[in-house]
Amino acid sequence: MRADRGRGRRLGRYLFVLVSLLAGLVLVSARLVYIQLVEGPAYAAMAKEQRSRELELPAQRGSIYDREGKPLAVTTAAKTVYAVPREVADAQAAARALASTLGGSEETYRAKLEKKSNFVYLARRVPLERAQALEQLKLAGIYFQDDTRRVYPGSSLACQVLGFIGVDGNGLSGVEKQYDELLAGKPGVLICEKGIGGVPIPGGVSLREEPIDGQNIVLTLDADIQYQAQTVLAETVKRWKAKSGSVVVMDAKTGAILALASVPDFDPNRYSEADPQAFRCRPVTDRYEPGSTVKAVTAAAAIEERLAQPHTKFRLPPTLKIGTRTIHEAHPRGTVDWTLTQIVTNSSNVGAVKLGLLLGPEKMYEYLERFGLTERSGVDYPGEAAPSVPKPKDWSSTSIGNIPFGQGLAVTPLQLARAIAAIGNGGYLVTPHVLQQLPDAPTTKLEWPTRRAISEQTAATMREVLKDVVTEGTGKGAAVPGYTVAGKTGTAQKARTDGVRGYAKGKYVASFSGFLPADDPAVVIVVTVDEPSGAIYGGTVAAPAFSKIGAFCMAHLGIPPRVETTGEATRSTESSSTTSTAPSQGAGR
Repeated sequence: MRADRGRGRRLGRYLFVLVSLLAGLVLVSARLVYIQLVEGPAYAAMAKEQRSRELELPAQRGSIYDREGKPLAVTTAAKTVYAVPREVADAQAAARALASTLGGSEETYRAKLEKKSNFVYLARRVPLERAQALEQLKLAGIYFQDDTRRVYPGSSLACQVLGFIGVDGNGLSGVEKQYDELLAGKPGVLICEKGIGGVPIPGGVSLREEPIDGQNIVLTLDADIQYQAQTVLAETVKRWKAKSGSVVVMDAKTGAILALASVPDFDPNRYSEADPQAFRCRPVTDRYEPGSTVKAVTAAAAIEERLAQPHTKFRLPPTLKIGTRTIHEAHPRGTVDWTLTQIVTNSSNVGAVKLGLLLGPEKMYEYLERFGLTERSGVDYPGEAAPSVPKPKDWSSTSIGNIPFGQGLAVTPLQLARAIAAIGNGGYLVTPHVLQQLPDAPTTKLEWPTRRAISEQTAATMREVLKDVVTEGTGKGAAVPGYTVAGKTGTAQKARTDGVRGYAKGKYVASFSGFLPADDPAVVIVVTVDEPSGAIYGGTVAAPAFSKIGAFCMAHLGIPPRVETTGEATRSTESSSTTSTAPSQGAGR
């Protein structure tokens, strides 16, 4: 009996152990099933994240060249620096080393290194010399990947035109932005399995999509003319203690832009250190009231409409009252009988208004429209400002007393260059552009529309009128020895920016717009100087800069001086320097 009870107890214990084992097995099996079927994908993803690395393979960004093949923007080898935070032993020490080697904030690096992540970018497009210096420190958890960086060999040369790219490789301004789709290409992808220390796992799964490199582009810019334009402009702005300045140099016949200069400028290799105001390509983005340059358009309109000819005389009183406004000249004078040519040559405000009255508001606006001053020029550059020109229905009773001589409307220097080019090239309105060629797509045809603005005869007549401005009138400072020059001075009052109508006292934009050689123009040049001190007139401030840039263009483009029948080279009048005083009301020179 006692033996039977002992066997029963042992059997019970065996059964209990067996049931416990079976229950444990069921629980473990259930847990395994749960992990594999329910949580399996999540754990698999975590494992993949721990051992996988996905890196971008940068495409080689296309280079930018000037019209003669000189590199303006190129791509060079660089490194991307990244980290595996869990492998970094001392985040503070590593951050300190990164900041001292690569530059930047130690706090920013430390925050990245302390992230609960298996991968974090620390710096992209790092110059090779800096990356190599960091690599020599052999910091745990810090790794390197081949990359590229953008370099601008000319530093500030054509800086606003070229623009720059951001850390992600996208164009942020200028041509880099305008043609980003062509230049950027398509980055590739590398996905691979790596073990501890970032060592690739033999036979590990990997995916590699090769990048597609971007296209090269050739611009119409001429690096030598661009350099000269920037140098002369900087000297002019400094000489007259001006706020800023701009220069446009454009092929008068095709609209190809040879130079666009703005002061102040910057170095796109270090754009993050520059004043954002220097990024503006002022000939394209900045509007101003052009002042007396518009008198060339007004005179051309009167000739085209057969309302006057260069020799037609007008009786001009000292002042002229239009509505509630009295029109003054830049310098007081008595009543005169001046021809249309003399009105333009002497930059007469009263004379321009007389011509405007002959035309009337509708015709005056029509010719502003014909010369492209009521629309964007269509230049292939981002951020072109739209002109501000009121339509006749919005004109006040005094508008006909200021619009004919360039007040009450605002355009950009490039839009003005386009208008003046139409007089030089025989009457055609061209489309300014900076793209000349796509060497990687040679079959692509680039088209830049043109349309007729005025007749060839009117254009030829106006060229003679504008030649007199330089030989006899307010533009003598623009003369280029050996060449005939045609152009027009401008001295425009600046509109107030404080919300009050009217003009800012003592603030002017001095300009000269013209072309040479006058009878068969190669280039049209527009120089503007914002808020000069000591002198305000375009003939004094801007015309000499035009002369220097024009002379360089003639020599650089290989255009020989004009030779007269006597065999002697044509002589241009020497630049005159006079001390200017502010006009009593309205600027006309």
